[in-house]
Amino acid sequence: MPANNDESSRLQNTTAALPLAYGSIAFYQGPASDEYHTHKWTLYLRSPDPDFDLSKAIRKVIFQLHPSFSVPTRELTEPPFEVTESGWGEFEASMRVEWREEAEERSTILTHGIKLYPQRSASSPDPSAYMNTTVPVVSEKYDEVVFTNPKIEFHNLLLSGNKTKITYPLSREEKNIEYFRIYGDEDDVQTMLAAKKFLEDELTNVRDRLLKADGELEEIKTSLSLIKSSEPVKPVASSEAAAAAAAAATSKGDGKSKSGKKIDGKKSKKKASGEPNSGGPAKKAKTEPKVKSEQAKKNDSVESAKIKAETVNSKADPVNSAAPGQTKPVDSK
Repeated sequence: MPANNDESSRLQNTTAALPLAYGSIAFYQGPASDEYHTHKWTLYLRSPDPDFDLSKAIRKVIFQLHPSFSVPTRELTEPPFEVTESGWGEFEASMRVEWREEAEERSTILTHGIKLYPQRSASSPDPSAYMNTTVPVVSEKYDEVVFTNPKIEFHNLLLSGNKTKITYPLSREEKNIEYFRIYGDEDDVQTMLAAKKFLEDELTNVRDRLLKADGELEEIKTSLSLIKSSEPVKPVASSEAAAAAAAAATSKGDGKSKSGKKIDGKKSKKKASGEPNSGGPAKKAKTEPKVKSEQAKKNDSVESAKIKAETVNSKADPVNSAAPGQTKPVDSK
């Protein structure tokens, strides 16, 4: 049916959601089964609400199975929308949902991996070691298809889905029905309550740990205070007293320099006399005293007077004075 572009036939600023449940249920056939038909499984599309008639919204569902099947494409035009087969391997299948012509909506494609083995199957290659024939492997998903600005007629069909009693079974495989999951607000409420309780317990644990840590911190502070109070108080010397003590230690002449190293007298004498050492030629030490004693001053004065007197005599008696390099004649008388 061609799409109707008349906006008046659609509900503006309106959305309609159709819940869907789809998945697979697989039963193990036991160790006596054929190796190529170890499991019997059903791939299905259903309404989570068992009282909702899917035929009010869906025109047909096309199942696409693995190419190894003799008929991999299955088309169903009425509920229940399901395919039952047997096999030995898992694979991914698809379901194309085509809506009623009144909807004028594109088809929706759903994909699902058919599960035959539980999660713990890696423990043994033999299925009989971890599976039984009474408990199936169920893999199901929940989803909602949202229609934006739906056609008025299609919207009315969705609303009428619960008004009529369904005339078809929920599944052609009767034992599958008991394993269909139930979806509702009650489960959501229970999940939220469990999450709330978990958060409250975590907050209580954190609060208790913080209180314990505060108590341990106070004990440490108290112990440190007791240790400090039991230690004797050492007097602190003033800067003047420290300077006086340093001067007294220097004036004692204990054979140490200001840097605290001992001075070797022998090595000092060698350096002053200009003797060589292992470090290279010795430098002439400066030994000029800063202040002369009184006796030294008197001796210098006497020596200066003698030198002056000899100079005067040599000038007054040139005959008796000898020239440089000559000896004075000796008088034989």
